[in-house]
Amino acid sequence: MEHIVEADGIVTGFNITEQSIDCMCGKELIKIDKHSRDIILKKTVFEKQGLSRKMIVDDEQIFIYDFCTLYIFSQEDYTLVGKWQLGTDLSSDICGIAVDENTVYCSIRNGKIITLDRQSYSTKEFIISDSSMWSIKTYDKYLICGTVNGKLLLLDKTTFSIAKVLVLGKKNIGSLHIDSEILYAGSHDGKIFKINLLNFEIDTSAKNVHKKMFDCVGLYKDMLITVSYPCSEIAFWNKDTLRKMKVINTLLKLSGCAHIENDFMYISSRNILGIDRISLIE
Repeated sequence: MEHIVEADGIVTGFNITEQSIDCMCGKELIKIDKHSRDIILKKTVFEKQGLSRKMIVDDEQIFIYDFCTLYIFSQEDYTLVGKWQLGTDLSSDICGIAVDENTVYCSIRNGKIITLDRQSYSTKEFIISDSSMWSIKTYDKYLICGTVNGKLLLLDKTTFSIAKVLVLGKKNIGSLHIDSEILYAGSHDGKIFKINLLNFEIDTSAKNVHKKMFDCVGLYKDMLITVSYPCSEIAFWNKDTLRKMKVINTLLKLSGCAHIENDFMYISSRNILGIDRISLIE
């Protein structure tokens, strides 16, 4: 484990580009040169500290949600593009977000989706499910949503009607990762599923992945990597069969964020002041 980004607090989200790393830490967004590790830009963008904020990034913008509020920033200089209050309390907070070229899709507690048009900034609301959706991804003309009661929903992005439903269990489908026509889904009952998106059917699955919550981080060579922050475990699975290949035990805490790039995995967690990097080469 190599410590590559030093910060004054916990990095609750980050994104890696060819030249830099964008970090969310406390009240600030921080841009680090990936090679020199110098701070290029630091900007206070929030009024208060926060550990529950989550972020995703595309080529031009940073999307952050915190409780009921959605923020969009310019990725280049962290200029605030806009701020939207999409809910009022714990019954209407944002559970997850996904973006495509035209739209931001926000999953709202208790089964709603609110869309934000990226040009006009107009919003629309759709009732989808009687269960909250804590994981959401875009796929072609669809949204894929994992529900708290163990279902995977395939939604038409135009009509927001449910095209297909796949029952994976009874507990939260908390993590999704898409690789071409394959979806990997992580459930809070300790299972991972490999799903063929062409027919929306389960190819294979594995049990007892981790004893506590985990994320499907991504692929490295022929392996799927999962991380359980509360278990302090990083596990490697054959991406085709989901056979366990190996486990790395490294001190982590409660929650975090991880990204795979080339032969490294960059990782932050509640016990790390900044970002660490792990070599994935055997």
